[in-house]
Amino acid sequence: MRLNNNKKSGTDFEDIFKQILSSYGFWVHKFQDNQNGQPFDVIAAKNGDTYVFDCKDCKNDSFPLSRIEENQYNAMMLWQKCGNHEGLFAMNTSKGVRIISLEVLEFLKSKNIKVVNKNDLLWYSTPLPKWMEEIGCT
Repeated sequence: MRLNNNKKSGTDFEDIFKQILSSYGFWVHKFQDNQNGQPFDVIAAKNGDTYVFDCKDCKNDSFPLSRIEENQYNAMMLWQKCGNHEGLFAMNTSKGVRIISLEVLEFLKSKNIKVVNKNDLLWYSTPLPKWMEEIGCT
């Protein structure tokens, strides 16, 4: 499910991602934009597990690591330090929605990668249905 590339594509993807998670039985909340910026776009909970996601519409199947804002990084790191699951990114790609962790993106950044290209994005991320299966939501 690839969305058209326009101004609203990021917000549209957040709404669609929220609906997808709900269809898997998650309680889902989408954070609204505010002046200071929110650290995540979506928080989802099911069966005692809570996940936070930042949603990215990946035009041309690439992701510039500069799009990870400092407040997102800090919030996701603190979220995990508090005993929660690691922060995740939901990527809207031509191959469907894919999930990749902040930890993996930080690893790629440590290798001096500035833009995660299509091949790396597909290699290091997990298709949403497979991720759902891995966490026990089928």
